[in-house]
Amino acid sequence: MSKISEARQNYKPRTTTVTVCLDTEVAEQRDVLLTKLAEARQAQEKAGARLTQKSPVAKLQAELLELEEREREHMHVLRFTKLDGLEWVNITAEHPARPGSADDQSLGYNNHASSIAAAKVNGVEIVDGEKNPVELDDDDWATILEVGSGWDVENIVTAVMNLNVLRSARKVARLKKD
Repeated sequence: MSKISEARQNYKPRTTTVTVCLDTEVAEQRDVLLTKLAEARQAQEKAGARLTQKSPVAKLQAELLELEEREREHMHVLRFTKLDGLEWVNITAEHPARPGSADDQSLGYNNHASSIAAAKVNGVEIVDGEKNPVELDDDDWATILEVGSGWDVENIVTAVMNLNVLRSARKVARLKKD
């Protein structure tokens, strides 16, 4: 058995998780509550009033805590797994580099489109622990890409790029001896 074949014996593809927040109305409600809370604090300071359980500030703080619990319902943990090398290469071949994108030009493919396409291949949602991940369908992905923020989408792209390209590239660069 060659040394290359030995690499497969204990191979388990790497995984990583990304948490995305997919809410619309709760975020708006939070903004309204924060504004009301700031106004109530300012009024309380002007009046020299003390904070009591019945004060407007205390009531708004309680509402904010309640809202935060509802916000947690909009948090979704997604797990991605490194693809087989050939599968990754085939995906990148389908997404040519964007003109004017230095990153794409250096990689030779559209890293955002390739990473999202790869994420769709094996991305799952972790619900109630790791034992029963839920596969994501096209509708789930449409929702993630529409409702998720640019921050959420960029975190997915970065996670998938790390799994399929960057970790290996950094390791080879670090260990390479000329």
